[in-house]
Amino acid sequence: MKFNVAKIVGTVNQTTWSQVHVFLPEGEKLSSHGQLIAALSFAAKKEIEIASFGKEIIVRLQEIYYSNEAESRLKKVSQSMESLAAEFYNEVELNMALAVIVPLGEKKLVYAGRRGGGQVYLKRDEAVVGLLAAEENQQVVSGELKAFDKLVVGTSQFFKIVPESHLEMALKEDRAEAAVESLGALVHGREENSQAAAAVVMPIRQGFGGELSPTAQGKGVEPADVKSLSAVSRLTALASSAGQRFRGLIKQAVERVSKRGGAEVFVRPGASRGKKSTATVMIVLVVIFGLSLVLAGRKRQVRVREEKYQAVVEEVSYKVDEGEGLLELNPLRARSLLSEAQGLIDNYKSENEGEVSGELSDLEKRLGDLLAQAQREYAVESADEWFDFGLVKEGFKATAWASDEGKVLIWGEGERTVVELDLTSKSSEIVAGGDEVGSGNLIALTGERGMVVGKDKMVVVDVSGGEVAAEVAADGWGRIVSAVGFGGNLYLLDAVDGGQIWKYFGVEAGLSDKREYLAGEAYDLSAAVAMAIDASIYVLFDDGTIVKYTRGAKDAFAVTGLNEPFGEPVGIFTASDQDNIYVLDRAKTRVVVVDKSGEYQAEYRWPGIAGVKDLVVNEELGKIFLLADEKVFTLDLNK
Repeated sequence: MKFNVAKIVGTVNQTTWSQVHVFLPEGEKLSSHGQLIAALSFAAKKEIEIASFGKEIIVRLQEIYYSNEAESRLKKVSQSMESLAAEFYNEVELNMALAVIVPLGEKKLVYAGRRGGGQVYLKRDEAVVGLLAAEENQQVVSGELKAFDKLVVGTSQFFKIVPESHLEMALKEDRAEAAVESLGALVHGREENSQAAAAVVMPIRQGFGGELSPTAQGKGVEPADVKSLSAVSRLTALASSAGQRFRGLIKQAVERVSKRGGAEVFVRPGASRGKKSTATVMIVLVVIFGLSLVLAGRKRQVRVREEKYQAVVEEVSYKVDEGEGLLELNPLRARSLLSEAQGLIDNYKSENEGEVSGELSDLEKRLGDLLAQAQREYAVESADEWFDFGLVKEGFKATAWASDEGKVLIWGEGERTVVELDLTSKSSEIVAGGDEVGSGNLIALTGERGMVVGKDKMVVVDVSGGEVAAEVAADGWGRIVSAVGFGGNLYLLDAVDGGQIWKYFGVEAGLSDKREYLAGEAYDLSAAVAMAIDASIYVLFDDGTIVKYTRGAKDAFAVTGLNEPFGEPVGIFTASDQDNIYVLDRAKTRVVVVDKSGEYQAEYRWPGIAGVKDLVVNEELGKIFLLADEKVFTLDLNK
């Protein structure tokens, strides 16, 4: 399968430039490096001679790529783009998209990459898809080209000018030149096209007396057509034709014998020996010919398997190397690359009876270690039993807790008791209790004020004095599911449709009247389960969604990079002096850590989390504190 390449290039001006470069090497470089197709553009950062500088970039790209002796072609492409961009960084802002087509036996492999922008589109059957993820500045992918696949390699400005719908229409053409006529009219019709460049790559489909349509491909070849085929195809056709003739001769012989009904046949003396010799020679030749076809077929199957194995090894090796290099710089991208590598190995296993060997087996072992590092999953068989509430009061069972500045206030609804616990020293004492405190199911803490929240009222407790300071009646509450103290104030999460976060200011007499924290539109908070505050408020919903509110308005926030979705999120914790947000997922017995931009950082698994009610984290102490009925357990943060 050969390719025809047609080019589209915008109009160069005094500060910007674009060009398409195509290079087809000969001999060993074709199999090791392949045919290079590049769409390049730049904007000058300082005064330069645009045309000569553009030529220099093309020359250097070809020199850098074809002198790169990395084992992986993916690495060749990636390193060449990176080196070229670095070499000219001070002079220009470079944008490039590359496609490298490599013949591998009867197959063709394509390696697509870009840096700074651009895209490589593939048309297969009726689908037209971009091969490179939109969010990646530099990326390289690879795959096998099928018969009648078409490619468009272009800079980012080209694809801004040419809509995808127009690209799809142009790629229905059978010739690259015809597609370029249609696309070029769009590009040259725009004034700002100086950084638009693209190459349209289509297979040259030669058949019998002209082009071969997709529907004709793969049909049986009759002997009359043999002269039109390549040497390999002629051999296949001759074998097929010879086999058909041989089967026909056998059939005719059987039919003649059947018609004679087994009658005795007399042969002229002397003729028998010659006929027998001729027949014997024919049979021996046919057997040898058949065996040679079988052996050739088996040899081809072995070669195809070996080529496929090497292609998988090469791509897996590239992704593993790239992923390992990004473990510290970009853990999310590293995990994505390593997961893709694992997917390639899994696909290979499914196609080869679940086995891998040799280099691929070594890569799989290495990949397992790297995935564990990238996923940052820390499994704990048994957590540390850090505190027993029986030491404070016999039979005490915790209902809820709240923390502030290294201290925790615990509420036991059954005993109507408030306990203070110091996370640094483990010192503990009963602060208040009895009928005076009343009943409730939530507790909050800010400074020296504790608030026990029930259905119809809340009680303010002076922690330092150990006495009830005030009572505040419920005022139009719906369903309060979370209470958090912050900056001397109290916040209550009212989890109903059209719900609200009520804010109470701390005053000398206790608490002010309630205020609405959420402003503007009404919010559906009916699925909310908990909240945490660090100046902004993070509300956790029962499907694992976290919504951030800042100064009463919804703020941009989304959790990304989770290894698996949340099962039963029941608690969330952060604070202004904490770097991360911690989510307690009871169904999957884990604590998930994300940073304050929402990016996944780690997770800690312990089977005992199935019985945990809530969590508090102290990053300075390096511990996750987990509240159970009668005890507090801890997990160590891995730094």
